[in-house]
Order: sequence, then C-alpha cells, then structure tokens
Amino acid sequence: MHTSKFLAAVAVTAALAPAAHADDNWSFKDVSVNHLSWTDHTLNQTGKGPFGVKKDFTYLELEGGAGGKWGDVYGFFDVENPSKDAHNAGDSAMDRRYAMKAVAHINMTDIGGVPVQLYAHIYNFMDDGFRDQNNVLGLSTAYFNGGFWIKPFLGAHYETKTDLGTQYNGMMAGWVFGYSFKAMDQSFMVTSWHETEMGRKDSYLVMARDGGVVTANKTAQNGALSLWWNATPSITTGVTYRYAKNKLGSATYQDGFIYTARYNF
Repeated sequence: MHTSKFLAAVAVTAALAPAAHADDNWSFKDVSVNHLSWTDHTLNQTGKGPFGVKKDFTYLELEGGAGGKWGDVYGFFDVENPSKDAHNAGDSAMDRRYAMKAVAHINMTDIGGVPVQLYAHIYNFMDDGFRDQNNVLGLSTAYFNGGFWIKPFLGAHYETKTDLGTQYNGMMAGWVFGYSFKAMDQSFMVTSWHETEMGRKDSYLVMARDGGVVTANKTAQNGALSLWWNATPSITTGVTYRYAKNKLGSATYQDGFIYTARYNF
C-alpha cells in the first residue's frame, strides 16, 4: 500500500467513524496532546547509539473507532515532534515523525457463545525517508463482563521495512483490554495494549545495544498500560506506562510515561 493512501485511509477511519457507522452500538473520535517522557535508564541505554536513540517528545493524535454486532474498527494518526523539521540534521532523534494504525475485528461465527473474529492490523511509522510497516492477519475473540472487556488476538506478521522490502516476520499475539469504574463520584478507565512478536527473522533483528550493533532476541514485547480520568464527557486526561523490549531499534528494555490531555467529540 502506498504511504499516501494509507495515511488517507487511517485519517478517514478515525475522523469519520461515527458518521460511517451511525446505526451501530457505539462510536467515538477524539484529538489529544501527548508528551512521552522516557526513564533515565532508557535515555542512558539508548543514548549510547549508534541508532535507536530515545529522547522525550510531544505528539498530536487523531483517534476514532466504531463497533456493533458486526465487530469493530479503530484507527489513529500521530504527528510526533510537530514543531520540528522532518529532517533535523543536528539531532535525528528530534525529527518530525508520523505513526498511524488501523485495526479491525470482524465477527465470523461463535463457538459456545465465544465470538470468532477475523483480525487485521496495519501499523506504519515514517521518519525522514525511513519506513517500517507491520501487517498482521489472524484471528481474535472478545469477552465482556460489566465494565471489563478484553480482545486477544493471534496472527501472522509481515513487515515492510526500508532496505528490506516485505517479508514474513514470524507470529504476533497480544490483546487490548479496558475496565471502566467509578471512584469518588468520578469516571475512570484502565486500558492496556500488548504485542508479543515470536519467531522473528534475522534480517529484522539488527539493533543497537551498549553503543554497538547486535542481533536481538527472536521474541519481543511491546505495549502500554493507562489510567484515564473522564473529567467531563468532552475532556479526558491520563497517564500511560509505555514499555518495549527488543523493539524500537534497541536490544534492551525501554520504558517511559505518556501524559495526555484529550478532547472527545
């Protein structure tokens, strides 16, 4: 898929989901300002280079989704370092970058009341001529109980990366979950997303560690855990613990905190 077409598809999914699925059970869209602050451990470890260097940054996000008896769709589009140049010759870790994701869970049948869904996601990252796109196709399911829901998935992982082309890159398993609750007469939610990559191919394992280049482990972890306060129907704030291991260009554990202010349409 051409990058421009992908950008357009995700932006339309996020921005127009409520209009496109107005007769379904739920839909949402929002915009947010976010700041990711990496831990000192992460800054020190990745700062040794020679690539995958992490620095704190701010990003803008457009997000949306919709769902019903047919399943659900979700998408976001991020602009990282929006005030910076797309080619920051003085500090490549502070380039303006773009990230976007589109996810679909489509109900096919159910077994004993448990839904069996077609699962697909596309995640695309672009930074000054560099592109890394992760495509996953497989199966998922969903479980709901009161304010709690979880959607685990398992699929084949194909990755498109600059200088490597598109190749099969093992399997990916993971989940998204959420739990809504009230405390002190206020509305809160805990959410999480997690991805475990397994059996990755050697060509995708070239990463930085301790100032050198190494072959990372074939298994990787990537995810986040968030606490949200729905201050009003229109305003949500939250803090997210972000983590990754053998991902994001570094063969080490990386973590940080994301602080978010969101406007819900």
